[in-house]
Amino acid sequence: MKRQRGFSILEMMVAMGILTILVGAAVDTLVQAQYTTSSIAQMANAQENLRAGMHFMVRDLMQAGQGLPAPPQGISVPSTAAGTSAINRPGIGGVFPNNPTSLPVIIPGFQQGALAVTLDPLTGAVLTGGNTDTIAVLYADNTLSSSDGSGTLLSSVPVTSAAAPVCTGAIAVNGLTVTLSPAPGCFTMPGIPTPIKAGDLIMFTNTNGTALQLVTNVAGPVITFAAGDPAGLNQTGLPNGTVTSINASAVPTIITRVWMITYYIDTTTNAAKPQLVRQVNYPGYPAGGPNYPPQPIADCIEDLNFTYDIINSNYPGTGTYTGGPGDAQTPQAPDTAFQIRAVNAMLAARSEYTVGNGSSKSYFRNNLSTQVSIRSLAFVNQFNLNPVP
Repeated sequence: MKRQRGFSILEMMVAMGILTILVGAAVDTLVQAQYTTSSIAQMANAQENLRAGMHFMVRDLMQAGQGLPAPPQGISVPSTAAGTSAINRPGIGGVFPNNPTSLPVIIPGFQQGALAVTLDPLTGAVLTGGNTDTIAVLYADNTLSSSDGSGTLLSSVPVTSAAAPVCTGAIAVNGLTVTLSPAPGCFTMPGIPTPIKAGDLIMFTNTNGTALQLVTNVAGPVITFAAGDPAGLNQTGLPNGTVTSINASAVPTIITRVWMITYYIDTTTNAAKPQLVRQVNYPGYPAGGPNYPPQPIADCIEDLNFTYDIINSNYPGTGTYTGGPGDAQTPQAPDTAFQIRAVNAMLAARSEYTVGNGSSKSYFRNNLSTQVSIRSLAFVNQFNLNPVP
């Protein structure tokens, strides 16, 4: 009977060496696959936030100016005899710069937002940069219909009308209340699909001009605009830009609901995860049951930047805007926001989590840019119709 022979030590060592190499290669492949999977997930996360934020901004910018007075009129706001106002800005606080007597449909906020914030991928420390931009956009609500099912739009008939349809509503002389008539063909409160409620902005329009006020209460057909509103719009005692100054109680006047949409970056709620916020009108009002709270629409947004296409620029400066009037950071006097015809928007985002290990840890970063032509302002007569001598 022959003796059974096993593996020699040398053979075992060679076999174990080969096995170690194979296992190492397999583990490395798995690690790389895991890294790739994690990287793709984080890249997708950042891209999703960018697309979500840009989608909302483009949608609102496309509607800017809809149903509002054409430039350069704007919407008049309460102002003093000296031509100054103090209208508060939603979301970011403070007042609108340059004390405007009327609001354009695009209100730039160059470097008026929070400091740009990011995280050190190795230590997690919060790092800050320069100020981000903000923007406010105004447009009319063309969907607000009468609650009686007639389809009558709020902005289609005057509050009071002697002609058909005969509307017997009333606007208080001091502008503190509006009572709407439920007569057939007129507007019946509270309206559909989104009823009028506290926090809404209402524009008054007649042959004397415009005025803007903020709703503080709704009771049946009566809309109230009490003083002390968060916008500072219900200042009936000022000589200009008020319901009283346009004599709305005595002149046929149409009222229209207006949306003011503000975009800014919030670094206060969570500095480690800055959010792009879409603010409708003014937040936190009324105190007992606040309407229109801030709506975060994208996470980990590190920067928000806007430039503008200025038509018929007259800015002398040292010659021109740095990037030209088609890429201006903000209108410079004598140019105004009423000359804006397009908005260039840029969002920068990072991934929610890091990828890699040790000193190789990092965030994925990406940005998204687009230009939006303001369709309600796009058609401007560029031709001189005066005969050539």
